[in-house]
Amino acid sequence: MSKINYREDQLPIIQYENGKMAVPAVPGAGKTFIVTNLVAKLLEEKRQGKGKILILTYMNSAVNNFKIRIKKILEEKNIDEKNSYEVMTIHSLAVKIIKEKPEIVMLNEDFNIADDLQKTMILNECINNFKINGGEKAFRFFLKEQKDPIWADRQLDAWEKGFYDLVQNTISELKYKDISPQKLEEYMRENRRGILKIILPIYKEYERRLKANGLLDYDDMLILAYKALSIDEDLKIKYQNKYQYVFEDECQDSNEIQGKIIGLICEEHNNLVRVGDINQSITGTFSSSDPKFFKEFIEDSDYCYRMDMSNRSSKDIINLANELTRYVTQNLQPECRDALEQMDIKTVPKNKGYKENPKPDKYQISYKYYKTFDKEIEQTVKFVRNIHKRYPDKSIGILVPYNDHINLVAKELIKEDLEFEELGPNSLRKRRIIDNIAIIIDFILNCDEKEKLIEVLDKVYIKTDNKEGKKDFLQLLRETNLTVEELLYDEECTKELIIDTDSDLYESFLFGLKNLKNIIEYPLTRIDKLILFIGNSMMMEDEERAIVDYLGFYVKYLLAENNSMNLQQIYNLLSDRKNRVFSYIIEVVSEINGYEALPGSITVCNYHKSKGLEWDCVFLLGMTQFNFPDNIYEKFQCDKWYLKEKYKNPESNIKAEIDFMLHGEVTKNYAKEIKENLIKEKIRLLYVGITRAKEMLILSASEKNSATDRNKQNPSMYLNILKNIIDKKGE
Repeated sequence: MSKINYREDQLPIIQYENGKMAVPAVPGAGKTFIVTNLVAKLLEEKRQGKGKILILTYMNSAVNNFKIRIKKILEEKNIDEKNSYEVMTIHSLAVKIIKEKPEIVMLNEDFNIADDLQKTMILNECINNFKINGGEKAFRFFLKEQKDPIWADRQLDAWEKGFYDLVQNTISELKYKDISPQKLEEYMRENRRGILKIILPIYKEYERRLKANGLLDYDDMLILAYKALSIDEDLKIKYQNKYQYVFEDECQDSNEIQGKIIGLICEEHNNLVRVGDINQSITGTFSSSDPKFFKEFIEDSDYCYRMDMSNRSSKDIINLANELTRYVTQNLQPECRDALEQMDIKTVPKNKGYKENPKPDKYQISYKYYKTFDKEIEQTVKFVRNIHKRYPDKSIGILVPYNDHINLVAKELIKEDLEFEELGPNSLRKRRIIDNIAIIIDFILNCDEKEKLIEVLDKVYIKTDNKEGKKDFLQLLRETNLTVEELLYDEECTKELIIDTDSDLYESFLFGLKNLKNIIEYPLTRIDKLILFIGNSMMMEDEERAIVDYLGFYVKYLLAENNSMNLQQIYNLLSDRKNRVFSYIIEVVSEINGYEALPGSITVCNYHKSKGLEWDCVFLLGMTQFNFPDNIYEKFQCDKWYLKEKYKNPESNIKAEIDFMLHGEVTKNYAKEIKENLIKEKIRLLYVGITRAKEMLILSASEKNSATDRNKQNPSMYLNILKNIIDKKGE
């Protein structure tokens, strides 16, 4: 094996032997490369002694990536130390700790883990049951008075859409603050107003269901693992001796209790390496993570080596990211200047054998400003089409502020007949498999209606490039006197419907009829099994098959909770596009194997989902003041337009209520703090977006959301700052 040519910013890291080491790393610096090679070096030198090296990360796909890379390096070096290291998520570690001695935290050995999908299913049902069983009035109490019925429906729809996240985040915070449903109930006896009043019954029901099924959620796991290590000295010593070294990846996304668990395990040997990028901390608004914990570790560590070189992006794109950092750290309002760490990205030295930065033949950064967001999407897709046609091997990423925007871009890409991938819970293409199963169930419920049969054949089974021929054939089906029964069971009559019986149109038509006949005859005693049977009747890719499996699991869970559910209710459920569980199923399946943008691919995702990815060309849409605010006096997304003035910032209301419950007073201005934290995270989100691009970057904003919208929106201040830099460089 040839000797690895480490860069000068990597050399001090690879020479690490022991102690606490912080490794702040810029985007594209090669964090996974340096961690895997350092772990292999320590194993080669047998520094782990009789113990092991533990590598912690936050995504299962990252776990697999680390395992594959370390195994490959060890095999190339002929090092037989495969049992001397472990790679796992922080939550897997927590489960391992609890299972050692569950009795310490008053659990029996039969407990199970509610993964995010199970948690979503249970919490979704708890919210629905609360509203059905008398909670709807209390739920609507917080909405603004609205006489216009159309706007009243919009308000209710918006409140329902955001309520799940609010409940989920509140329950997590209550658990971390050691506030049980019983403690909360005692407090609410004297404090009957506030949003916590409607969260209490949901929290009680959620905890009851977890306990009834012997389940722990991820918050419980971390809390109980820390408690077990704190209470039982022998258990703590066992883990300290077991793991001589601990590596933590992406530690900018770590929360306080995760840091405490890792701290206890490393207390004896003090060998801890934490790698991350404060400037890419973008999960704080929907989790308990906070970059301050990594900042504190950097201050307290024995060594701090910065990986500040990156070969991902061109020099021009790197300069733009550095200019954003410079402006934020020097000119933004003082409360928000720490949003980014002043750490300039450097290009990789030339002619030293390293992979070098892309070198476009001209300046390839630009900005656009449109009248409407609709126009912004339309023109962006036209640019994408032209770039894809001119440079078919270049990957393209289209980044939008919110999940709802992904569908808007996807529809425009479909119009242009462009192949693309959607990342996130609102994927039209991944949702299609759920819609198709719903269409088939609708046909089962109305199997004597020919139009229902035609709809299934059209949307699910008939596959052909001959669009006009398909359209004519479906019209012929409508006009024929043949009944549904004749079409399904009389093979001779179908031959008269088409001239070319060898065509893909006719073959897929027959394939559809055959499968629908089998589906109709399938017994309805187990609806969850019927879902799986329907799925198997369709031509599916692996991801779609996984979605169907999850659907079957979800329906089985619902039937266990309510055995009187019928097929009509299941159809209504599958047709409900607001159902949070389906969105989560799509997201889970998308993340199982991770995602990598291949040459020539087009990807649509939100800014959050882009982290860890890279494209040759990146479009950053929606760069308005609302999406990327710079001061707390602007219009904020955390201020909900549909709620009464007193409750318009529900998150700050809840934090203030919890604070009062614990201390007898409200100790902070939570509305101000939340807005400042949101400003900081949005800055980091923009930084992440910019640093996804290798060669070409296009930033854009629009004056209005649509042509009928009366409200104007200003471009983000950051767009104006970057615009001035682009203009100077572009000259």
